[in-house]
Amino acid sequence: MDLREFARNFYATIDTQDWDKLSSLVSPDLAVHLASANPIGFDDWRKSLTEFFVGFPDGHHVIDDCVSDADKVVTRCRFQGTHTGIFHGVEPSGNCVSVGVIHIDRLENGIVVEHFGQLDGLGLMHQIGAF
Repeated sequence: MDLREFARNFYATIDTQDWDKLSSLVSPDLAVHLASANPIGFDDWRKSLTEFFVGFPDGHHVIDDCVSDADKVVTRCRFQGTHTGIFHGVEPSGNCVSVGVIHIDRLENGIVVEHFGQLDGLGLMHQIGAF
């Protein structure tokens, strides 16, 4: 399996919000590590992703670089979208955003068992006028 191609399809699946397909690409015991928070499972991750798409309905990943080795794939990308919905309590600004994201996904038997995500949250909140 080409892990880089898997990653591109994985993030395209997230962008289309095909939660059923996404659930088939991850382990039932998926551990998701977002920024410095405690690990969460698939259901809570889905809620977090849904919050992004409420705030940025046209949101999507633009993958700039993708590197894989053994059982891990790293994507360096940007999350881009237009702030047309409430996001973290911030009313829609209409601003287009583009923020850096680093993802590391570990796979076993062709599915993601562990996900690490780092997004420039400060840059995102600044771009939507939160401060």
